[in-house]
Amino acid sequence: MASPLKTPLGFNPIPAAPAPVHAEPAPSGLVDQVKGAFATINKFRDNLNLPNPGTYEGVNREVKHTFLTNHVFDGARCDITKVLTPNFQVTHSFAMGAASSPSSYNFGTAFIGQQSFLSGNLDTDGGVQARANYAWSNTNVSKVQAQFSNTPGHSMLQVEQDYNGRDFNINVKGVNPSPVEGTGIYIGSYLQSLTQNLALGLEGVYQRPTPGQSETTMSYVAKYTGRDYIATAQWQGFGALQAAYYLRYSEKVDFGTEIQLLTAGGRREAVATVGGKFEFRRSTFRGQIDTTGKVSAVLEEKIVPGFSFLVSGEMDHGKGQSRFGVGMMWEV
Repeated sequence: MASPLKTPLGFNPIPAAPAPVHAEPAPSGLVDQVKGAFATINKFRDNLNLPNPGTYEGVNREVKHTFLTNHVFDGARCDITKVLTPNFQVTHSFAMGAASSPSSYNFGTAFIGQQSFLSGNLDTDGGVQARANYAWSNTNVSKVQAQFSNTPGHSMLQVEQDYNGRDFNINVKGVNPSPVEGTGIYIGSYLQSLTQNLALGLEGVYQRPTPGQSETTMSYVAKYTGRDYIATAQWQGFGALQAAYYLRYSEKVDFGTEIQLLTAGGRREAVATVGGKFEFRRSTFRGQIDTTGKVSAVLEEKIVPGFSFLVSGEMDHGKGQSRFGVGMMWEV
């Protein structure tokens, strides 16, 4: 058996040196400093856990949903939708007897995929409308809209890119852009959540109808979201102030109100609108009234699953005009 090594008397061995501790290098250079600041900001935002505020264009979406802007019609109309596959459907729309427009027929198609959305419409006047959306990811969506008309000046092309961050939204779009001449309308918007309830945003519009003419306007918006209500205020650079309030009274009752003030060019005009939406077991009623004396209402009655009957009416007391319409919606 080997004996242990003995240390000579009076000799103290040198202890082993501890392992070196590698400290994180201090940021050096402008790029490293920017990266460090960006990481600090992201960590602070993660701790706040702010919600996504939605898009700048859709700050008043809930209020508009209670209004009748896209629901009132006159004459008679019929919409027949045929679902060919779970992702593809076609629609036949007929309209006749309207005082402001002649009888028409519209054929529409729509494809809804996991990442894409395609739709197209063709009417009897030869007008074509097309729309395509493609989601590159859950946050990044590209959109294209086009309208072709035989009427000069009514054709339109719009390209759009929408990015939804964790607590912000960025949107850029171009309407009739011309890279050669540099003409068109270019819009950029940014909406940022500052707290769990408050979001602020701005939008810039650059218009260049001709190479020698251009104009830039800025708009600002504030959005406050409560438990069952949303309040917004928007200032547009051309001298218009808009304030809106949305209230979800219950699961089946919504109210919305909006006031618009116009001060451009020495004008002093204001219009206030109040609308409501009521969901019943087999029907939906929408009503709206504004300070110009216009009263509108639309009733949609669900007769059987897939078939609805509509009644629309509007009275404009200021102009002494009225219109009335009936229609049906059939899904087969």
